[in-house]
Amino acid sequence: MMLADCGQDFVTNPNLLALACEDAEVFEDWAMLDYRRIAAELGRTPESTVFSIEDSDYGSGWASFVEIRLARRGVEPEIRDGYQVTRYASVVVCRIAPLAALMKVVEARVALDGKGSFSNLPVADDLVSAVPWDTRQRIPEILANYGYQILAPEIGRLRLPDGLGVDTLLTSKDEKDCYIGHHVFDAWFHWVD
Repeated sequence: MMLADCGQDFVTNPNLLALACEDAEVFEDWAMLDYRRIAAELGRTPESTVFSIEDSDYGSGWASFVEIRLARRGVEPEIRDGYQVTRYASVVVCRIAPLAALMKVVEARVALDGKGSFSNLPVADDLVSAVPWDTRQRIPEILANYGYQILAPEIGRLRLPDGLGVDTLLTSKDEKDCYIGHHVFDAWFHWVD
């Protein structure tokens, strides 16, 4: 199927969801844009700066998305319990479709002794409709200019049709109660270990 043939309803189309769960080619005429250009533009907004870009993988596997982590401009990391703590919101950009999602503000921790770090993997429960400090709504505008549709939280949290799921290290299609679950978000934004 070609992108031009499906309109904006592709996000919940059962056939396309099945392809997304399998990391199969969803659209013949779509290729992910240079996410570093998108990140650079997001980082030039008056309110945000790019904290980091997670673009390689999660663990030893493959991610169907790139996570662009945005910190509020002018807010310094905090030192707490032996960690440098940075509060950030993520823009996750799908590799397999022109879809992006906005994630709630969370914390990343990096040990001051260099012996460990912690951050969150994006999950459906963390979807939001806006980054709190993006008062001018520049983030959705930038993403739209690059052709990305933003996944609405209420759509992203919908359960996948029966029989669909994403195999990862933490979950399989046979599990119903698991860490990530089987939501529309998981079909488009997942990692496979």
